[in-house]
Amino acid sequence: MAINRVEINDFLVFKGAFEADFCPGINVLIGGNATGKTTLLKAMFMYCDARKMSYEVSDKAGNGRLKVHEAFSMPPYFQYIDAVPESIGNTYDENYNDCNSKLTVNGFNPSQQFVFIPTNDMLSHSKGFLPLYYERKLPFDVTYIDILSKAGLPVTRNVTPIATKVLNKIKGIIGGEVAYENDVFYIQRVSGDKMPFSLEASGYRKLGLLWKLLRNGLLESGSILFWDEPENSLSPEHVPILVDILLELSRNGVQIFLATHSEIFASYCAVNREKGDTVMFTSLYKKGEQIKANTSDRFDLLEPNKLTAEIVHLYEKQIVKGLGGNV
Repeated sequence: MAINRVEINDFLVFKGAFEADFCPGINVLIGGNATGKTTLLKAMFMYCDARKMSYEVSDKAGNGRLKVHEAFSMPPYFQYIDAVPESIGNTYDENYNDCNSKLTVNGFNPSQQFVFIPTNDMLSHSKGFLPLYYERKLPFDVTYIDILSKAGLPVTRNVTPIATKVLNKIKGIIGGEVAYENDVFYIQRVSGDKMPFSLEASGYRKLGLLWKLLRNGLLESGSILFWDEPENSLSPEHVPILVDILLELSRNGVQIFLATHSEIFASYCAVNREKGDTVMFTSLYKKGEQIKANTSDRFDLLEPNKLTAEIVHLYEKQIVKGLGGNV
C-alpha cells in the first residue's frame, strides 16, 4: 500500500479545496514560502498517526479526536480533527462547532510503518527531553517527540541486505555508527572515539539519524518516510549521495515524501534516478488565497518552478554584471 492521493478542504493554510496525487516512490514537494509544503507533510503524518492509533481521546470531548495543535504548535483550544478508521474529517473549534474542514488521505494502511524527520535536529537534545515532555506536558511539536522516540528504539537483530548496503554507505561518510547510551546519541567512530551529537557536524547528525532509523528497522519495505528539507545543513558533495540512498530505499518499497528549497537536491532526484525508478515532482503555489498543486515526473518541465526560476534569474544578473551592466 502507498499514499496515492490527498484531498483537503479549509484546513490551516489550505483555503478551499486542495488535491494532489502521488506516486509510490519518491515525491518531491517544491514551492515558495507559505505554500503548504511542511503543512502537507505534517497533515499526512498526522493522518497516519491517527489511523495507527485508531483514535486519540481528547481531554475535552473524550470521543476520539486527533490533537492537531500538537502537530502544528497551536494553542490546544484552536483546532481538533476527528480520527476514525474510515477517514478523517470535520474539524472543530474550541466549542466543536463544525467548520467544514476535511482531510482525506487515500492508500495508507494502518499496519504500515511511518517516520517524519523534521527540519530541526532533535537528537542533540535527547538528554532528559522525553521524560520532561511526558511528565511536564510541555507544548512541543509532536513530530519532535515522535522522531526522538523512534530513534531511541533498540536496534533490530535482523538487518536486510539493502539496509546493510545503505548503512555502510552512511558509515563511510560519518566515519562510524550511531550509538544511544544513557539518553544520549553518539557517533561511535571507527577510530574508537565517541562523539556526542551535540558536538557533531550538523550534516553528520542528519545522516546519523537516517542510519539509526534504518538500524532500528523503521525504513523497511512498505514503510513511509516524510522528510522536511533533507538537504538542510548538508554539504553539497553529500547531496547526490543522500539522493542515491533515498532512491535505493524507494526501489525496495519505501514510499518517500520530501519538501525542499534546493534546486540542486531536486535536480539530483531527477538525474540520478534509473530506469524503473518512480519519482514525482509536485509544485505547490498560490492562486489568490488558494493553494494549488501541479505534478510532473520531469523536474525541468514542472510549472511553476520557483527553484529553476531563481537559478535563471541569477544567471541573467551574472551576464548583466559581466557585460558591465550595459544591457
